[in-house]
Amino acid sequence: MPPRALFGISVVLSFIAWGIVSGRYIWPALRSQPRANALRPLLLLHAFRFVGLAFLVPGVVSPDLPTSFARTAAYGDLATALLALLAVAALHSRLGIILVWAFNILGTAD
Repeated sequence: MPPRALFGISVVLSFIAWGIVSGRYIWPALRSQPRANALRPLLLLHAFRFVGLAFLVPGVVSPDLPTSFARTAAYGDLATALLALLAVAALHSRLGIILVWAFNILGTAD
């Protein structure tokens, strides 16, 4: 089977598995909590996106990876992680919700 097909199958199966886990366990638990409490674990999970900086470390990724992509991905992940942490810190205020929206938009674009 071609590598692209194998990769596509793994992505589809991952979405299905995580969709089931989310629908069965995560969504019901978060839905029953106040908004700030429900957002906190989701934001903290994304605070680890600083790992994308590894794209800039020589020897970690293939030298064939385009530099323009590596920089964009690395700094986009870093900015998303920082916004997630700022949103956690300000979560109980109006600014916190604005930061959550900014995090979501930047994270999706990244």
